[in-house]
Amino acid sequence: MPAPPPPDSDPAASITWVLDLTLHGDVTLPDGTLLDREALIEWLWGRWGDAGLAGVAEGTVDATEAAAHGLVESAVVLDAAAAPADRDWVREVGGATISCWFDDESAARAAAATLADVRGCSVTGVRIEAAAGDAGWRAGFTPIEVPGFGTVRPAWDEGLADAKHAGASTIYIEPGAGFGTGLHETTQLCLAAIAAWADGGGRLDRVLDFGSGSGILGIAAAVRGAGHVDAVEIDPRVHEAIRTNAARNRVGDRVAVADVAPVTAGACDVVVANIVAAVLLHHAETLCRAVRCDSAGRPTGAVILSGLLAADLPAVTAAYEARLGTAPCVTRRGDWHCLQFEPRRMVAGGESCR
Repeated sequence: MPAPPPPDSDPAASITWVLDLTLHGDVTLPDGTLLDREALIEWLWGRWGDAGLAGVAEGTVDATEAAAHGLVESAVVLDAAAAPADRDWVREVGGATISCWFDDESAARAAAATLADVRGCSVTGVRIEAAAGDAGWRAGFTPIEVPGFGTVRPAWDEGLADAKHAGASTIYIEPGAGFGTGLHETTQLCLAAIAAWADGGGRLDRVLDFGSGSGILGIAAAVRGAGHVDAVEIDPRVHEAIRTNAARNRVGDRVAVADVAPVTAGACDVVVANIVAAVLLHHAETLCRAVRCDSAGRPTGAVILSGLLAADLPAVTAAYEARLGTAPCVTRRGDWHCLQFEPRRMVAGGESCR
């Protein structure tokens, strides 16, 4: 399949957003259609070819890995040109990976939301990939003003993270591995919700950032005063990036990185998850159990959920409202929505956020 087109003179053109997928055999679309790997790739092009998809890579399997899987007798390849034309080691290795390149973050994020509902396919991450040897891509990342929070600056800007109580915060994030640079509406919605909770006197002893990506939301909570943040990210490739971003913002000692959520129930004052609806529904019980409750079992902490389109709201709202006993406040930027479940909103029906 074709790779992304080469960058042109526009610095932003040297940046692509990569959606990583893991396949577990054949996949089933939401309408029940069953697709093998090749048919899925054709479907991807048909669905997003005119909506920002720039390239698809199916991964590679070298002779050593093929031998380890028993696909060939020896890892020694004497004449690659003499190999059977129909040989496809990638097809024969279980858990195949696919990477999809997109022109912009919104397109990659929208595709991730759709593919989360495809059975047999797991969304493992959204990340930035810059053209090799092209330093000009940095010019595409300038300080981002986030209404309700403050400023997100790229890591190479000089300065220190700063939190002003009931005012603007400044944090520094390396655009790279992991979703969350501050550009996307869902990230901005969550940043504003965290700031509103902190500025309103909400407790911040412990925070769970579920699906942490770059670590931006957990780091923002720490900069706003969180004593301990559990940054949970299933993709181990971005763990070091989260730690580096946390250290860059002088909160490295308060951000712990893991690939599974802590099992301690009722420990968190804020649970924030900016993922996709299917993942939020799958982990609803875990995330709701994590939030701190009073002696009567009523939540005293906040649950902040984003990565949601309008069609996602009814199911996600119902799942969390039933477990938390509180209606959410809903905020919106562009096509994206954020649900904020807070104890002071324990009334029937949602209400607009401040």
